[in-house]
Amino acid sequence: IHVVESLRPGRVGASAVLEFWVGILTQQQLWYRDKTVLFLMDQICCAAFTHHQEDCVQKLLYQQYKSALGFHGDRSLLSSLVGWIAGNATPSFIEGQSLSAEVWFAWMVLNIEGMFEEESQLRRCVELELLSENISPDQALKKAQQRLKLPVVPSLQRLQVYRWACQAIATPPDHPLLPLVWQKFLQLYLRQPGPEYGLAAGGCIGRRFFQGSSQALVLKDLRQRIQEVSDFHHAASQALRVPLPNTPSSDSQTIRYLWFSHRLFGVFALWMDDESLQKQEVYLPSLPPEYESHRLAQVMQHQQQLWLEFVDQERLQFDEMEVLSLWEKAQSEPAFLQTQNLSFTDSSSLTSAKERILSNLKKHSTPLPAPELQPQKAPVAAIGNVCFTDPKAAAELLQQDLQTLQDQARIAVAREAQQVALEHELLESLPLLFKNRPEQVTIALECKGKGGQPCQGPANITVTCECVQRQEAVHSQITSLRRDIKRLQNDSMAPPHQNLAQAAVHTENFITSLVNTYKAEKSLALQQVGVTAFYQVVSFVCEDTLRHPPTRQYLSSCVEILGQVFIQGNAKECSRVLKAILEQRRLCPLISPFFTPNAAPNQLVSLYQDVVTSLHLDCADVIFMLLTKFDLTQWLNEANPVFSERTRLLDLVHGALCVCGREPEPELLTPFHLFTKHWSCLLRHHFPDHYSDCLRLLMTSSSNQLLSSECWKVTLRVLGCLPPSRSPKSKVEPSVSTAVEETVDWLSDYFLRSRLSKPDLRSFGLYSAWTSYIPDVASFWEHLLNCLINVRLSSCAREPVGSTLHDLHGKLMRLFQPWIFPLNAGDGK
Repeated sequence: IHVVESLRPGRVGASAVLEFWVGILTQQQLWYRDKTVLFLMDQICCAAFTHHQEDCVQKLLYQQYKSALGFHGDRSLLSSLVGWIAGNATPSFIEGQSLSAEVWFAWMVLNIEGMFEEESQLRRCVELELLSENISPDQALKKAQQRLKLPVVPSLQRLQVYRWACQAIATPPDHPLLPLVWQKFLQLYLRQPGPEYGLAAGGCIGRRFFQGSSQALVLKDLRQRIQEVSDFHHAASQALRVPLPNTPSSDSQTIRYLWFSHRLFGVFALWMDDESLQKQEVYLPSLPPEYESHRLAQVMQHQQQLWLEFVDQERLQFDEMEVLSLWEKAQSEPAFLQTQNLSFTDSSSLTSAKERILSNLKKHSTPLPAPELQPQKAPVAAIGNVCFTDPKAAAELLQQDLQTLQDQARIAVAREAQQVALEHELLESLPLLFKNRPEQVTIALECKGKGGQPCQGPANITVTCECVQRQEAVHSQITSLRRDIKRLQNDSMAPPHQNLAQAAVHTENFITSLVNTYKAEKSLALQQVGVTAFYQVVSFVCEDTLRHPPTRQYLSSCVEILGQVFIQGNAKECSRVLKAILEQRRLCPLISPFFTPNAAPNQLVSLYQDVVTSLHLDCADVIFMLLTKFDLTQWLNEANPVFSERTRLLDLVHGALCVCGREPEPELLTPFHLFTKHWSCLLRHHFPDHYSDCLRLLMTSSSNQLLSSECWKVTLRVLGCLPPSRSPKSKVEPSVSTAVEETVDWLSDYFLRSRLSKPDLRSFGLYSAWTSYIPDVASFWEHLLNCLINVRLSSCAREPVGSTLHDLHGKLMRLFQPWIFPLNAGDGK
């Protein structure tokens, strides 16, 4: 009742009440032999289990148990050891081997005894010894004590496997804790410790504890008891299925619990009776379903999770409610009934007990009042409202916190560099630690004589050999280096200062509040603060913070949150983000995801120009990442840029292709392929708007051998000159026919001017200057001439005979003339 009352708001709580009662009840000598105290302790342990407060009770009992185990009551440690050697049972709060009435108290005591076996490694060591077949449990316990050097250990009959076995036999079949008691025993009995110690699995260890005659009787009682418990639950479930006359039907939940309990103890009986589980390793998934192999695996692996689903929670709640109702009934009795029979002291009366307690309390001095509450400073300062309206205030706030994080990163990186230097020096010193020095050693060889004549003495032979000698100076240096490395490692593993965590949490609180406020109220002032915070965080990204994983991860998270909310898609910040990336290339992986040039269509060409003019071998990866952010198809279709802007962009793409060169370096291949993609995209858009410009740029740069042949292939693929678009017999549109004739005439004039422009080309022809592009030029000409012939073929029937052919032949002659006709150096025709 006291525990339930303490759970109400404003009360001290269940743990304080339980500690109070345990402390009072365990103060008297030999309290565990007093039946009244045991009854109260059983109720306390039940309340602790019900309200999940077992730890506070176990802590107090465990302290007393360790004290009793070490000093055996009021005797000395020496007398306790003598008693253990003489075979006396070690002290315990359970008189005998088990308790049948106070099961809750027994559960708590056996658990604290198990804690001692676990903490002292006694159980593990005994099991390891028992893996040898020729050792008895008593011998294993003594060897374990010697190996662990324990001054005192429980006697053999106090080991957990025997204690839980006896308690399982003594616990009433309808007690709520019985399934958990059996679980505890089976975890010890069916445990397989072999693989845990790196040995082959050889069955369960429990059978080794019950090979003696007395232990064998306990094992027989266990098997008989578990069958009785299973039959009890089966009979109880069957009885509840048939309701008595004039009574309500039985509760289905109780029937279900009894049926599950009957099934569980039936499974336990199978495990106990199956000898194969205990003598050899069994493949658990191959067992029949009635073995419930998943629970068996949990038991064999000694998993500590309790099967609380088999505890009769309904009965626990019913008992608690019954006690509470009796208390409330006593409290609500009329006053004249409470004042009757005052001539004698009724120890069972709740009212008289209350009066006696209050009377005894009045004899003591008045307790002091509770101490005054001392105001404490918040570990993390609050965020001022001015930081959400003034970018300068926000920058100053972040400056202080981020400076702390950056300083910590620099310290960590400096320690890392120092440790690398020390270890490098250590590695260089180790080969110099020992040297071989030549020394002369005299060896005496004994002589046994010959023919019965004694020898004059041993022969002394001097041998020159090289002996190893340690260099003391180098040894001192190595010792000093190792000392410095150890000190540096200790400094590195020391917990960080509290101001570091405060700075990180403070910055995180500010960013979280800023983002949440902006999402709720999208104002220009908040956006400006967010932009300022973004660049402030980015400014603290340096080589040291990138080399320190915790700081790098923290700053990356801050940049990601601020960038997604305030930078990504913000047209005003595209140029600034690009400038930051080009000035500090290490920022590219961090902030390039927030560079969205398509959000600023009016600035896209200028942004593209900044990227192209920064193209170099050492920054090709950065340029490629930036180029992937330009979606030219979307820009051309949605922004509808004017012709001059498109032409300017085409010139920029052409310039970038020329920078890549005729044979692009491997580092430039990835941006080069993006440039060719942009080239073809511009050529296709509103074709033939940029056809003449593309052809002019292509011819001009190819004549100077500035372009890769891949640029020709991309262009020809757009024009339909290469498979699969190539189709010479397709019908030619009128507009296309005009463009074809203009192209042929322009090419004829261009190549003729090129032939006449340089003396070497006049003498030796164009082939040497166009060797790299001859296959592509041939494909282009073939396509052009096929189109031209198809156009002229339709006009042959409408014009005088031979005039069309003569004109066509003249065009072909002019096209090929610069390539195949010889020219004199002084001939200008």
